[in-house]
Amino acid sequence: MVSRSIAILVFSMLLCAATAGLAGEAGTAVVRIVTVPPIAAGKFVFDGTPAGELHLEREPSHLSAAGLAAGSHLSRLQEIDPGALAAGYRLTQIRCDDAGSWGDPASGRANFQIAPDKTVTCDFVLTKAGDCICPKEGTWKANNLPGQMVCSGSFNMTVPLTPNRGTGTLKIEEGCEKIVASGLSEDEATLVMRRNESCGYVGTVGGSQDGIPMNIEFTWSVLSERKIAGSLHSAVSQQGATCVMDRDYELDFAE
Repeated sequence: MVSRSIAILVFSMLLCAATAGLAGEAGTAVVRIVTVPPIAAGKFVFDGTPAGELHLEREPSHLSAAGLAAGSHLSRLQEIDPGALAAGYRLTQIRCDDAGSWGDPASGRANFQIAPDKTVTCDFVLTKAGDCICPKEGTWKANNLPGQMVCSGSFNMTVPLTPNRGTGTLKIEEGCEKIVASGLSEDEATLVMRRNESCGYVGTVGGSQDGIPMNIEFTWSVLSERKIAGSLHSAVSQQGATCVMDRDYELDFAE
């Protein structure tokens, strides 16, 4: 994962170093619905940018917003088709094809980081829920995959996050509704994860540096009792710039 203190410090250094902005042509944001397993029809309503009704049985089966200025644009899945909800489908993931853009399934929002002359697509993935899997309590190994911090707005900058490994512990509480993770980040910040209605887990670690507040949002998908796929995301705005940090990681049960 990423140290709370290190991430805040890097963000602060990047923002203080910004002195100039770059202008460019307009970009495009696209939202799509992906269902697992697939369903043939359904109405899904979005607000923000893009906004409107998306019907799986119609063409085009996506929504788009063109002519967008460079910077951050939000789109939210406001309404899921009642038939899909009745069948057990829930929003479990938002995948964007741009490293600087990100999604938060808990709020149903996609944050598009639009760059000049660029099209960014975010897929809202709905999965049919089954019985929730509870991970094992004990020692877990974290495999932090490559990630990056992307700044846009008054200046553009990309800082890579190198892969690394660590070891920590998971403590299962409240019948697996709550998991306390310790020692998995570089500064050993304790992370409290809560199970959502889609059988995944979400949690937040907060902090600030030089008066700049920042929260790191964590999302887990439990693949088995011994395997968790995770991601973290954070965004902070200062001096006309927005810096976004994203990293995927894997957790494997060690004992």
